[in-house]
Amino acid sequence: MKYITIFHANLNYAYLTPDRYEFVIRTAYEMTIDTMREVFPDTPYVFEASGYTVEEMAQRTPDVLEKLKGAISTGQCEFMGSPYAHPMLPNFPEEDGLWSLKFSNQTYEKHLGLRPSSFWNPECGWRRYVPRQVVAAGYKNLVADFEAYSVAKKPDGTPQRPEIYAEEHTDEKKFYNFGFKYDLPGDERALHFPFRFTQGVGDQLRTFLRSDRVCQFGVRYFMDMEGYSLEEYMALIEKYSQQRPDEPEGALVVFADDAEYIGTNGWFRLKFQNEPDRVFEAVPSARDKLASLISECRKLGSFTTFEAACQTLPPQEETLHFDDDSAWHGAQASVWAETPMARLLRPWQDAVRAQLKKYARAMSPEQLERTWYHLTNSYNSDGQWPPTLPDAPHIVHPFNYRYCFENLLQAELIVGDVDRSQTNTDPVATLQAILGPQQGLVAAKAQAMSNSDETAERAKGRRALQMIETSKDLRRLETSGAKILYPAEYTIRAQSLIEARRLVGGVEIEKVSQGLKRT
Repeated sequence: MKYITIFHANLNYAYLTPDRYEFVIRTAYEMTIDTMREVFPDTPYVFEASGYTVEEMAQRTPDVLEKLKGAISTGQCEFMGSPYAHPMLPNFPEEDGLWSLKFSNQTYEKHLGLRPSSFWNPECGWRRYVPRQVVAAGYKNLVADFEAYSVAKKPDGTPQRPEIYAEEHTDEKKFYNFGFKYDLPGDERALHFPFRFTQGVGDQLRTFLRSDRVCQFGVRYFMDMEGYSLEEYMALIEKYSQQRPDEPEGALVVFADDAEYIGTNGWFRLKFQNEPDRVFEAVPSARDKLASLISECRKLGSFTTFEAACQTLPPQEETLHFDDDSAWHGAQASVWAETPMARLLRPWQDAVRAQLKKYARAMSPEQLERTWYHLTNSYNSDGQWPPTLPDAPHIVHPFNYRYCFENLLQAELIVGDVDRSQTNTDPVATLQAILGPQQGLVAAKAQAMSNSDETAERAKGRRALQMIETSKDLRRLETSGAKILYPAEYTIRAQSLIEARRLVGGVEIEKVSQGLKRT
C-alpha cells in the first residue's frame, strides 16, 4: 500500500492571532518540513497552504518559506493549493470563489514560482459548481471527503452507497459527527483509488477521498488523547491497507487535516477539553510522534504524493457524486453560513457585491481586482466561526471577526454608495446570540462564588459579575440603530466575558463525544 500525508496549513485559523503566527509557522510548519528532510529525505509528503498563509510566511519567516521551496524543488514535497482566505466555496456565488482561487494562484506564482495541480477544498464543502471552480482555476486533482460521498445521493435520488447510507445518513445539522455506525471493510476501494469522473466536470478532475475514520484518529493521536495511541492508529491504518487479491496496489490517506496539529494543539483543547484559553500551545512530543508514524507506515508500504496517486493509480470508472451543501466531519456547508456572525455579515457583503457588479465597467482593472480581493477575504470562514449552539456556546474570536469586517469595509470604501440601512441586520441581536449563552453560564458560577465564605473567592465572583454586566451593556448600540457591528464594539464585550470566565475558573464550553467508536 502507498500512503499519503497532507498537512493543511491555514493561518486564517479561528483563535489564531498575528502575534502567534511566527510561533505556529516555526513550531508546526517548519518542524514538519525539517523532520521530513532530516529523518525521511526520500519520503514524499504534501503541504497545502492558502494564499494568505503563504503571504504571511513570506513576510514573517522567509527562511521557512525557503525551506518549503527547497522541499518542493527536490520533489519530496508536493505543494497543494486552496482559496486565498479560506472561504467556504459553497456558501458564496461561483464567480466569487473563482476570484479567491485567482488570488491564491497569483500568490503561489509570486512566492513559490508555481501553480499547484492538486486542490484542497476548505472543509470539503460542496455545491455543484465547486468542481467547475477547481477546474477553471487550472487544477487537475481534488481532495474530497469519504463520509460525505458515502451518504450522498445520485441524481436519480437513490443513495450512492445504500449500505452505508442506511446506517449513517441523518438530516440533523451538526458541525461534526464522528459516530460512525457502519463497519467499513478494510479493502474499501473508494479509499484506495481515485475517481476518474466527478459530477459536473466529467473526466477533467481526478478526485481522491480522505476519511475521518483514519484522519481524525490521527489528529487525536497527535493530541495525546486517551485511547488514540500509535499502536491503535497503526492497527487502523493496517486495517484500511487491505486490498482484494485481484487489485493493483492502491493508496491510503493517513493524515489530511490541520498542519497546526503537528507541533501545536491548535484549538483542540478548546473543542474537546473545554479549555478555551489554551490554544496553539507547543506540543513537545510532536516531532517524535510524526517520526514514529512515518516510520511505522514505511514498514507497511511506501509514501507517495497526492498528484501521483491521482494520476498514476488505476481510477474507478463510476461517477463521483456529492449532495449539495455537504461538508466534512458529517456537517453541512450551510452550518458555516448560519452562524450569528455570518448572518450579520452576509447582507452587507451582498450589498457591497451588488455595487461592485453595478460599477464594474467603470472601474479600473486595479480597482476591480482590489475590490474583489477585499470582498472575498471577508468571506473567511473562521472570522464567523464557530457556531453558538445550546450544547456548544462558543464565541467568535475578536481578531478573526475584525479580519472579515475590515476587508469588507475596505471593499465598500472602494465601490462606495452602499446603503447599509437597507440591510436586515441587527448587531444587538447578534451580540446577544453569540455572548448570551456563555454570559449565563459564567454568571451562574460567579454568583455562587460571590456568596462564598472565602474572601478571595467572593472578590473574584463579584468582579466577574461586573465584567459580565460590561459585556451585556448594549444601550449605546440599541439607541444608535447601527446595522453593522464595529470590531471595537464586539471586542470590548467579548474580552470582558472572557475575563469573567477566567475569574470563575472556566465553564463548560462544549458537550462533546469522542466518537470514532466504529470505523
